[in-house]
Amino acid sequence: MHLQSVDTHLVVALHALLQERSVTRAARRVGVTQPSMSHALSRLRAHFDDPLLVQVGRQMTLSARAVDLAPKAAEAVARLEQVFKPVERFDARSSRRTFRLAATDNLELLVLPPLARILAAEAPHINLRCRNIPADFDELLRRGELDAKLGRGGPVPDGCRSTLLAAEEIVCVMRRGHPASRKTLTAARYAACEHLMVSPHGEDQSAIDHDLAERGLRRRVTLTVSHFLVAPFIVSGSDLLLTVSARVAEALARKLDLVVRPCPVGTKRYTLTLVWPGRAEDDDGHRWLRAALQRAVADCPARGGPP
Repeated sequence: MHLQSVDTHLVVALHALLQERSVTRAARRVGVTQPSMSHALSRLRAHFDDPLLVQVGRQMTLSARAVDLAPKAAEAVARLEQVFKPVERFDARSSRRTFRLAATDNLELLVLPPLARILAAEAPHINLRCRNIPADFDELLRRGELDAKLGRGGPVPDGCRSTLLAAEEIVCVMRRGHPASRKTLTAARYAACEHLMVSPHGEDQSAIDHDLAERGLRRRVTLTVSHFLVAPFIVSGSDLLLTVSARVAEALARKLDLVVRPCPVGTKRYTLTLVWPGRAEDDDGHRWLRAALQRAVADCPARGGPP
């Protein structure tokens, strides 16, 4: 297949149709008439020998082929926009760009303070907008509605890039004077405690529970919460045990007079990664943002031992 045999204007129409799932909305998005977009859809259907958009009830849904094409079309349009966009030299000190990040609240606690200092010193006019990590963060990255996702490592979504930021350790946190703090925390003693679990999406179990089950043990999760940062405050006034990242534990342990102990079960370490859309790989401003995030993570204190 050679590009000479393809009307590349159809790439823009394809992207709009797959995003909007409506000929009318896609036409409005691209700035053409509805008949023109309808004609483009007919040509695309003929080219791919696939309906692409399928009527189900009163709504249009994507065919399996369209689902596969959607991220590729999004990346192609983004790269075309980069080709024809006027060249602007990025200068952090004068730039007024706004970057949008997704991160869990525990990482916001750790990363945003040093990142705010970097912004104040080097990029006083740049704005950051941080939000929780949505289930469709990969699609938001590809569509340009998010610039980066900061969180636990996992599969890199199609059309995205990733880099390792840090290795994190899992620890247990409890109030000072908690019965479990007086002896070595074994798997059996861990399971015998009542637990507080952070469950952003409402799960009742985690990988730790599966590890306990393999040992013939089971813990009682007395309470779940949706945010990391409320959990240490609950622990400080109860006999609940919290399993959380070491950096978060260290950030709050001394302020709340908590005891930190190694976790005897589950995965002891995991990785923190930065994920960004491939379309932003060579953008100077985004390069600066990624470097600033890496420096901010490097400034986060690692675990220094139990208080």
